[in-house]
Parts: sequence; structure tokens; C-alpha cells
Amino acid sequence: MILTLQGGRKVEYFAFALTDMIRYGYTGLRGLTGTIGEDAIRGIPAINRAARIRAEAIASLDLRCWQGEGPDKKRQDSTWQGRLFSAAPNEWQTRFAFWEAVGESLAYRGNAYIWKLVDPATMRIIDWYALHPDQVSCKGAGVYEVTVHDGYIDPVGRGPGKYMVDYDTILHVRGHGAGGMWEAPSPIKVFRDALAAPVERQNHETRMWRRGTSLQVAVTFPQGVSKEQVDEWKPGWQESYEGTGGSTTAVLGGGAEIKPIGMTAQDSQFVEMAHLTVEDASRIMGVPANLLGAPSMASQTKPTLEEDLMTWLRFGLGPELERIESALQDDDILFPTLGRSIYPAFDTDAFVRGDIMTEATVLQQRVQSGILLIDEARQILGYKPLPGGIGQIPQITPVGGAPNPSMNGKSGQAPPEPALEGAPT
Repeated sequence: MILTLQGGRKVEYFAFALTDMIRYGYTGLRGLTGTIGEDAIRGIPAINRAARIRAEAIASLDLRCWQGEGPDKKRQDSTWQGRLFSAAPNEWQTRFAFWEAVGESLAYRGNAYIWKLVDPATMRIIDWYALHPDQVSCKGAGVYEVTVHDGYIDPVGRGPGKYMVDYDTILHVRGHGAGGMWEAPSPIKVFRDALAAPVERQNHETRMWRRGTSLQVAVTFPQGVSKEQVDEWKPGWQESYEGTGGSTTAVLGGGAEIKPIGMTAQDSQFVEMAHLTVEDASRIMGVPANLLGAPSMASQTKPTLEEDLMTWLRFGLGPELERIESALQDDDILFPTLGRSIYPAFDTDAFVRGDIMTEATVLQQRVQSGILLIDEARQILGYKPLPGGIGQIPQITPVGGAPNPSMNGKSGQAPPEPALEGAPT
């Protein structure tokens, strides 16, 4: 406020922190743990980026059918399930968009739902649709209410309506948390207290910008200037200097003085503490902090990209893929055979990548140790086999990259070394 006391006494100015105002009845800070909507959570850049990385990582992998384990593991692309996985899932979604929708649903809601369109003659899935979680409501043991209206996928093609279906139609991929319940809790519910502060901070900053002033100052007037005169002067100041487009150079007369007003240290501390850090988003979404633009807090040195991807695949993305794979394998329509010998799995062989020099060194070592043939290493790099079959000769340490010596006759022994000159025979 702009005040001048009678008798020429000076006015004292006090700055209050937001946290200090609680004692005077301010409740803005106490209400931070209220209901937070998904739209507000999606507006937090770090959360949005982490959820997107998760969903796009799943969508970037190829889902395959496999048979066997270890060295006997082979792809089975000729099965109807393998053809379903490799083709476009339906007329509306690409393969990438389908799995991205599944990953995004798991990231924000903790549950994903897939509508299966089954051919009654063959009992095989001919199309499947990744539904928006707003369309599905779980009503109990394998019972779901699916709502179709404008803007959402319509797997039936009949327009707006509601359908009560069971697990023969809905494939439910359940996320982490609240074990024993039909649906997993959403991260928004689990982390509502942690997410409320950054949402409120962003809203507070938006309000400040909208009603802000280019000059954060107080104007004092000399003795003799009445409140009525100040009220007449104020509209001209607001028109010239307030708002984000206001002028930043003030010209005053009549002995008025400008005194800058800054944010108190307590206000700055509140804003810093309320800020949702990238590390928090990393923990909530299970994505390495380095991939979100912040160094990991677990060590003083920044991990390499290969280390980050390996850690994420083992403790974050890998379990998420297993969650999806187990839901697919347990579906009686998708994999109906008892004692299933064919199973679904995402191909993650090329997910963990190092730099060019590291990958070249690893390939060379695997060839020289006999783990890979030369032609196999060339195939990984996208090169054609060497002519004459020389790329099919295994190399065993310690030859150091040279072909093995040819075997001698039926004994399977290498040819004898020549005797040294002067040695006994």
C-alpha cells in the first residue's frame, strides 16, 4: 500500500512470505493436496516426457512368437499369432500407435485394455484395439463396461453405446500396486501428494504472469499528496507499465520515488521445494533420470547411455514388458493350447546399444573367441557374407583373428610342428 502519515513520519514496508501468511488465515498452501486431474499431471513437462519415453520404448519393440529357450530359442512367425503381432492391429491404429496406447495407459492409469475381435468360426483374433482407459470400467471378476462415443475407438462399428463384456472380449493388462484387486491404482492416485505441489506452483506462476507487472516496485509520494490524488494517478500507471507488455522505463514527477520489491528468500525457498524435480518424475515413471535430462543421483559420475539402458531394461522396462507378455500368454483365446510351447515376447536384443567403437570392439572379440562367425558379425552390421564360405570358419582363441589350422586326417589333431634344428629325434 502507498501511505503517508501525518507529521511527515516515514512509512515502514514489510514483506511477507507465502508460508508466513498461513498464520493470518491464508489457506492456499494447505490446499495443495486436493484433487489433481490427469490433464494437470500431463502438463508437468518431466512427467509427460517420462511417460512418453516409456510408451514409445514399448512401441518401438517388435512383439514376436517364440519356441524353445536358450540356444534352442527360435522365432515362429508363421503362426497366426505371429502374423497378428506383425500386421496392423486394426483399421484405425498402426502397430506403433497400438502399443504406444497400451504403454501410455499403463504409465498414467496403471491399467491397459485391449478389445479382441474374434472370428467365431476359427476362434482366432482377427483384429484387436487398444482402448482408452476412460472407455473401460471394471465391474468385477473379468466383467467390463465399455463405453463408445465420439472421439474414441469404436471396435464394434455401431456408433455410441455401452457394452457389458467379459475376458473373452477384453484383454486386461494390470499394472503394479494394490495386489489382490482387479484393477491397479493409477500413479496419479498413488503420488497425489507429490504431484499436487508442482501443479499448484505452475498455476501460481501462470496467475502471476497474467496479472503481473513489468516493474515490480512500490511508489511512495511526498507529504501532502492525498489518497484521492493517488487514486487519480494510479490508472495512468497501470495503463503504461503493468502487464507483460508494459513499458519498463518509468518517468515520474512531483517528488514520487520508486522502491523495488523483490521475492523474499522464504518465497524462493517455497517455489524451489514445491518444484517437481526430474528425479521425482524418474522415480514415479521408472525412467532413468539421464534420459530426462538430469544426471543420476545414485553416483557422482554420469552413467553412459549403455549403462542407463541396461539398468532400465533390467529394473524398469523389462518388468513392464514381462507384464504385457504374461497377460498375452495367459489369454485363452490368444494362446489356447495347454502347456503352451509357443509364447509371446518382445525382441529386445538390439535395445541396449553402446557407442560405435564399443560395439565394434565387442563384435571383434566375439568373432575371435568363436562366439560368432565372421558372417554372423557382418550380418549384424548389415554386410553380405564373405565369398567362398571363408566367413563360416570359426575362430578360437588364441589365434587372434586368424583361421584355425586345418585338422590332420582322422585323428582330429593339428599337424605336428617342424622339429627344431639340433633337437634329438
